[in-house]
Amino acid sequence: MNTSFLLLARYESPVVPLEKVCADYLNLSAKKAQEMASLNKLPLPTFRMNDSQKAPRLVHLSDLAEYIDSQRAKAKQEWLRSQVGGSQP
Repeated sequence: MNTSFLLLARYESPVVPLEKVCADYLNLSAKKAQEMASLNKLPLPTFRMNDSQKAPRLVHLSDLAEYIDSQRAKAKQEWLRSQVGGSQP
């Protein structure tokens, strides 16, 4: 399955407000996510559609998909390493 396609089907837009992403995937409060985004400390980029500080921060779904896929790849590598030398059926 293509992560980007599935995210697009879920959110029905190529960009999603940071609040939705932090609730659904980052396990962060909206306030903490906003603070981290201001400091570029989130694991994915955010942006605003205009220069207003009141404009909502957004996440492009291709960036979210890359993050999800990279986290999965890391977890899979760790899991595979733990299987080497372990008891095999």
